[in-house]
Amino acid sequence: MRKKITLLLSLVLIPLLLEAKSIELTPQQIKDWHIKMSTPKVINNLPLGNFMAEVITPPQYLYSIALPFEAQIKELKVAQYQKIKKGQLLATVTGHDWITIQQQFIQDSIELKHHKHVAERKNRLCQEEIIAKKECLASNAEYKADKIKFASAKALLRGYGATNKIINDLFRNLKISQTIPLQSSFSGTILKLNVRVGKSTQPSESLFIIQKEGALWLEADVLAKNAMELKDGDLVKINFAEEEFQSRVLLHAPTINIENQTQKVRFSLPNKRKFLTGLRDSAKIILPKKTLKVSKKSVISLEGKEVVFSQQNGGYTPIPVKIVGEERAFYFVRDNPSLHQPIVSSSVAILKSMMESEDE
Repeated sequence: MRKKITLLLSLVLIPLLLEAKSIELTPQQIKDWHIKMSTPKVINNLPLGNFMAEVITPPQYLYSIALPFEAQIKELKVAQYQKIKKGQLLATVTGHDWITIQQQFIQDSIELKHHKHVAERKNRLCQEEIIAKKECLASNAEYKADKIKFASAKALLRGYGATNKIINDLFRNLKISQTIPLQSSFSGTILKLNVRVGKSTQPSESLFIIQKEGALWLEADVLAKNAMELKDGDLVKINFAEEEFQSRVLLHAPTINIENQTQKVRFSLPNKRKFLTGLRDSAKIILPKKTLKVSKKSVISLEGKEVVFSQQNGGYTPIPVKIVGEERAFYFVRDNPSLHQPIVSSSVAILKSMMESEDE
């Protein structure tokens, strides 16, 4: 417990000790050492830096079309990368199992129609008390069982890709179709085409992979220390692929890359044609956050802390700063009221040397 208290006190006292020290210079020393002052600029946008990013497709926008039976491609109506509309015909296929389930459906349909007529006729006779009620109960039970079998056969046809029109035509005409059309359930683009005319396919083999229409994601490898400034749901501004747009932080990866200490951060993307899956480029991420823009010449390391020197009470006092971003010649530091005044912008190494000499 004592160790924890000692550590906590040291963390609190370090900044206080730094602020308590002060270096006093004569006007001649200020002139000889070219001590200059500048006031940090308050800005409302924090550039976190430039990081490599890639456009990816959300998994909910990817759809695979497959068949539950071994089939042969009779006709192919589309090509890879082609844009398609909902309900568009992609291919026609045939297969032994497709023929078999149609035969079973026709058989179940015939039995259903027959037992329906029998049940209706017997129900009329029962109402007129011409036949016993137990015969009506038996025929109704048989008709009910046939309806269950018919519903199951109908569901199986749907599972094989049959549309309501195909099923209704088969029920009315009792005529087997040699082929079945494969249609798209939505609009999008064909990313992969794994079939060709005459090719036989295996059950559940992916025939088409289609990308639905919708906004994509942008994933960036952000330095872990910068990623900490971003919270899920934050609105940010991003410059990527020569486009500037508003985005939202969707999530942070739960792990950090141990080799380069980056964290994968996912951002939303506007639905623009320019953003294509696989596009990689540098992304500049800007967080709408109040910070202070300080020249790198003003910041120096002292006693393990990054500090700037402020002129106070006739002397130069080190003030700890928290760097949250940088660009070329400037750092972006956390806002601090004590920094809203001129700070030393040149020869800070001399002030550091003098302070360390006094400590000795």
